[in-house]
Amino acid sequence: MTAGGYDPIEDMLKVKSVQKKWRDSFNGSEVNPGKWTQQIGSGASLGVAGGVLTMASGIAANAETWLLSTEVFTIPFRLSIAVTLSQRIANQGFLVEAVSVNRETGLPDGLHAAALLFDGTNPALAKYEVQNGGLARLSSAVSTFPSTASNGIYEIEAFADEAWFHGGALDATTGRANSYRRHQQIPDPNALYKVRLRWLNGATPPASSSNAVVQFLAVQDYAELTAEITAGRGQSVAGQSVAVNVVGMPAAPAIIGQAAHDAVIAGAPIRIGGRAATANYAAVATGDVADLITTLVGALISKPFSIPELDWSYAGPLAGLATAADTAAKAAAGAGIRNYVTGLQVQNASATATEFQIKDGAATVLWRCQLPANSGLLGISFPSPLKGTANAVLNVQAVSAGSVVIANLQGYAAP
Repeated sequence: MTAGGYDPIEDMLKVKSVQKKWRDSFNGSEVNPGKWTQQIGSGASLGVAGGVLTMASGIAANAETWLLSTEVFTIPFRLSIAVTLSQRIANQGFLVEAVSVNRETGLPDGLHAAALLFDGTNPALAKYEVQNGGLARLSSAVSTFPSTASNGIYEIEAFADEAWFHGGALDATTGRANSYRRHQQIPDPNALYKVRLRWLNGATPPASSSNAVVQFLAVQDYAELTAEITAGRGQSVAGQSVAVNVVGMPAAPAIIGQAAHDAVIAGAPIRIGGRAATANYAAVATGDVADLITTLVGALISKPFSIPELDWSYAGPLAGLATAADTAAKAAAGAGIRNYVTGLQVQNASATATEFQIKDGAATVLWRCQLPANSGLLGISFPSPLKGTANAVLNVQAVSAGSVVIANLQGYAAP
């Protein structure tokens, strides 16, 4: 006894998952009667030319124009169609359907269906419908699909436990643009199905006739097979791995911490690290990422206030500042940029006591002190730097005539 599907030449048992491969590319001069039966409503028409099927709706109220496949299919199957609609107007709809048929007559029995309904006036919207057991069709809300005004491909996939409805661009390498799923009221997996393309006019006549231009329609009727993937079972070897295509990854994945500020947490925190060094690494270009530097035991090395390139310093004349007049210690830093003072060393080398001022521009005194006659060197650091206004010169002044004030200032420029 020889098992069905056994190939004695190859000494193998062939298992096929695709039961039927059915397609119409409309490459004749008329609708193929071997593939379709048809009904033409009042004022409507069907025609095949140039590799496309054109279905004109007509404008008669309640008119139906349809093509019904002669081939039958069983679930699971996938239906795909490339179609454009000349317009989307009120009181008119175009349906791509898989409908159950009577096993004896081969005619639709109105019991089970999965369909895409293109109605309404927006070419980028459609509805998907399912039906089981003769109940009223369960229709979705209007959903986004590729525009019917341009080349789109639309798919219906029916399974025993779910039904899928897809849309995408024709002849494109990109993935599907839209996908929707139904679990409830999906068609009976034990019924027979035919494909139907249908124009349906409303009770109010549409304003004008519309064309559905179909480039192809294909159905794959297949059986689901259970398969075991032997490679990839705990393997770390590249040649035994199972390849995957990761899509939709953001360019810079967002990393989120364990908890927000002031939240109680448990467990190990995320650690950060720097580069332990006994010498500086080569300078990077401005705008580049740079490593933090630590000592060999991990103490972070930081420079206060600003980057070295924006530091400034002022050394006043040894003969002393001009008295009763401003001397510019730091020129205006530019639009939106302020001058900050972080340190000061000053002394009065004369027998005349005087007030010493640090000024923001010509009017505002930021800091002042009284210097006694023949005072020693006074050194001051400002933990909170003195801050000038944006784009203003920083001045110093020895107020009293006859005083000899020697001043040095350090700071930086920043917004």
